[in-house]
Amino acid sequence: MSDKLKRTLEKGRKAFNQRNYEAAGRLFEEVVTARADAHEGWFGLGEVAMAIGQMDTAVQFLEHAVQLQPDVARYQQRLGELYGRIGLHKEGVAVLLQARRRAPKDVGIMCSLSGAYVAAGEWHQAKVVLQEVVAQPGARSAHYCLLGLAAQQLGELEEAMAAFRKASVLEPRYPDVWLSLGHLYLQKGMLDEVEKCLKKLFDLVPQLATTLNLAGDLALRRCNFKEAANFFRAGLSKTADSAELQAKLGLALVQSGDALEAVEAMERAHAMGVAEDWILEHLGLMFTTKGQLDVAQENLEMAVARQPDNLNAWNTLIVVYTKQGESDKARQVAETILAKNPLHINARLNLGSWYSDQARSEEALREFRRVLEIDPERLIAYTNSLWAMVHSTESSSADIVEVAKAFDRNLCQRHRRQDDFADRDRNPGRRLRIGWLTSDMRNHPVAAFVVPFLEYLDRQQVESTIYYNAMATDSVTDMARARVERWRDVIALGDDSLADLIRADEVDILVDLNGNTEGNRLLAMARKPAPIQVTWLGFPGTSGMSVMDYIFIPPDPVLEQGAWCTETPWPLPDCYGVRTMIPDVAIQPGLPCERLQRPFTFACLNNFRKVSQGAIRLWSRILQRVPESRLILVARGGRDGTLIRYIESQFEQYGIAPERLDIRGIMSTQVYFDSYNEADLCLDPFPFNGGTTGYDSIWMGVPFITWPGDMLVSRMGKPILENVGLGELVADSEAAYEDLAVALAGDRERLKSLRAGLRQRMLASPLMDAPRMAGGLEQAFRSMWQRWCQPPVGPA
Repeated sequence: MSDKLKRTLEKGRKAFNQRNYEAAGRLFEEVVTARADAHEGWFGLGEVAMAIGQMDTAVQFLEHAVQLQPDVARYQQRLGELYGRIGLHKEGVAVLLQARRRAPKDVGIMCSLSGAYVAAGEWHQAKVVLQEVVAQPGARSAHYCLLGLAAQQLGELEEAMAAFRKASVLEPRYPDVWLSLGHLYLQKGMLDEVEKCLKKLFDLVPQLATTLNLAGDLALRRCNFKEAANFFRAGLSKTADSAELQAKLGLALVQSGDALEAVEAMERAHAMGVAEDWILEHLGLMFTTKGQLDVAQENLEMAVARQPDNLNAWNTLIVVYTKQGESDKARQVAETILAKNPLHINARLNLGSWYSDQARSEEALREFRRVLEIDPERLIAYTNSLWAMVHSTESSSADIVEVAKAFDRNLCQRHRRQDDFADRDRNPGRRLRIGWLTSDMRNHPVAAFVVPFLEYLDRQQVESTIYYNAMATDSVTDMARARVERWRDVIALGDDSLADLIRADEVDILVDLNGNTEGNRLLAMARKPAPIQVTWLGFPGTSGMSVMDYIFIPPDPVLEQGAWCTETPWPLPDCYGVRTMIPDVAIQPGLPCERLQRPFTFACLNNFRKVSQGAIRLWSRILQRVPESRLILVARGGRDGTLIRYIESQFEQYGIAPERLDIRGIMSTQVYFDSYNEADLCLDPFPFNGGTTGYDSIWMGVPFITWPGDMLVSRMGKPILENVGLGELVADSEAAYEDLAVALAGDRERLKSLRAGLRQRMLASPLMDAPRMAGGLEQAFRSMWQRWCQPPVGPA
């Protein structure tokens, strides 16, 4: 080649390096025009064509350069990279292997080959090559990052971690290593480590969309949904065409309850190519959370119709079908999911809940135990296990305490903060700040017991803040909001952030109104954000938590002994709670069996999940001893034929014909209260007594029989009856319960006497005295506070 052409080539390379592609192309073309076998010129033209996006032309030029000079590894390297870019992955790998044979120690070629293996989905081969790369002298941080990504893709997380950490030591200011480490820590659930990586990234590249994306992912994982949405919005301001960020924004908005903006974000994500079933799945989740079940069901059914393997959409459908009363559909869906993936935790949880709704507690517990075998740190598995156990006659109070303590040991204790509240004013007589933490401040039994006394709390003595952990609101929510000094919507806050908020509000006594029920924030309470913590109402049983100081109970010597709980029992005066928000439904006169000319009718209007196997056996004996008598029962999904047949079969094994059972499904409030006008006598379930239904039964003039056990959950009926003068209906044994029910069915005059004026007695009792309850709570809070303010007694 002449010196003139060599100078032209050199000028072309210089122009290319300066990104003056037009000049470079002109100079390379001049070379090949002058000399058709000038492979350097054809290679230069190929690189220019790649740079300006003319890939087909680039292929022709580079293939010609390789044909002219097949021994130049650099030509083959670039051609192999180009094949990969246009989707010819196998061809790219083959050409790069040829390049490597010509330059076996060339790190650049090895990196290109590993990239080609990745593009072809051959991660193991990519890892083998990268291991050779990092064995070369002078290996860089980027090489270790690539090796870590390959190992991570193969599920070899410890190897990936080692590679990323090596990269961070080599080049501490290399952003990609902190991004890679952050995503790996997120995958492993090491959230504090993710936060450390983010601090590095915000120091190095705070405005990069990848940094903001990882920050949003961390906020999502910590359930800080509004914070996550803000990060994803910021990321979209950098890369507006990112379908991933748009979809994540929609997900964060769904979880934080911003319905309109969530729908808009999902629509944009779909327009960018996000799968329609994913959109429908998350819209279904949002409407489920908001309680709009018909709309949720429509979206979820469309999602699984479009993608039958969308197991998350199927799983949310289980929840919707269950709440809609379509019990058999819920079971079928759960079994469908588990047939596809036996380790699908949420499906197994929902199948367990399906068993619980049918009072099949042992089968429910079997499913929840399987979940804990797969994931010992799954909060809801402990919640559901405890819920099933308190409904079961097969679980003792000791069994329940053991599981509750395991929940504390395995999930809660690690989160406790070392805070002695040294900054807190320990004046024993000052105004106290009370926090009420709940997801049920709406048309819900818990709210029915709380809202009545809120307006009677002495604001000179206590200041109330409600921390509301739900999206659903109604007129009861509005009423509660108006009766407290401060209201906080906290569903979009993670456990750390919620604990921080409660601590910043300087709450003195935090009352948990959920316990082990849906919507609880027990892991926020595990941080011990208040000096004194109390559990009450939502779950009438122990939390098992070492940070929970007290549990409110009715005055009861058995409960005060505390063997059934890990907290210190604190008796309230007179009763467990007051309920004044009861519809004024008329009581029909006389005994229903006489008025309606029907057989004697027993009833249990609690959800059937409270009807234990022991209760079924006992009630069957009562029905046998009272010929032709009937029993009204209520089951979620009562209109479901499969569920009805199951309940009938449970009584049939004890000789009770199906026609003697009246099984009803979910009812409106009016129909529910009117149902008491068909009942001559109610039967309190056990071991889980009726709480709300006990009040309702007395309000509608229908006495009930109860048999107390040795736990709070099984001693709820006793104080209700005693406060209206019906202590004679508290049985001291299973046999006494049976004999009393049979005796009352046969002594109608005595039963009429017990029913006479029952509503008036209730109105005059502590059960409906909201000011008295407010005063009792104030006294309890003051005594707890004075006890906490006392300095610890040390050695003399």
